[in-house]
Amino acid sequence: MANRAARWVSIFFDSSFLSLPIFLLIGWRERGASGLAWAAIALLIVTGIPLIYMILGRRIGGVSDFELSRRGERPRFIAVSICSDLLALVLLIFLGGPHLLRVMALTYLCLGIAMLMISSFWKISLHMAGFSGFATALTFVFGPAALIAFLGLPVLAWARWHRRKHTVAQLIAGALVGGSITFLVFGWIGKWV
Repeated sequence: MANRAARWVSIFFDSSFLSLPIFLLIGWRERGASGLAWAAIALLIVTGIPLIYMILGRRIGGVSDFELSRRGERPRFIAVSICSDLLALVLLIFLGGPHLLRVMALTYLCLGIAMLMISSFWKISLHMAGFSGFATALTFVFGPAALIAFLGLPVLAWARWHRRKHTVAQLIAGALVGGSITFLVFGWIGKWV
């Protein structure tokens, strides 16, 4: 029972899954229906391209599982993610996409760079970084009521620890890095995008 719960928490709290409602909410918040269209475009790039890489990697080799359990597989995946984040950011800037979606794409890019650097020598929790980043972004966009999203962090940490995917230090570091970078981008750097 606990194993199954931990597995489903890991799936539903993954950045690829969470990005769908969060990007759509942020797009809607800024521009209504047209914001939803922009969010869909951004999602196809920042989430779609890395997912295609993982699916193809599973079929032809190079990716052992969708959780990238082997640390050595992470740098290639993160590099693909960084390229897709950069592409999304450039398109959103030059085509006049919503400001908040540009900030999200920049956040993804900055998080990707940080995760690439750290993952080259240590298996930091990408799940915790992504979830903490999303919770921070939601708080910036929707205000203090969105702080409730942070209550999911201990649940996710338990799931990843229970499944023996990460140590406590890797989980804490992921949450701190994800939240800190998102805070810096939304609170400071994102103002110039």
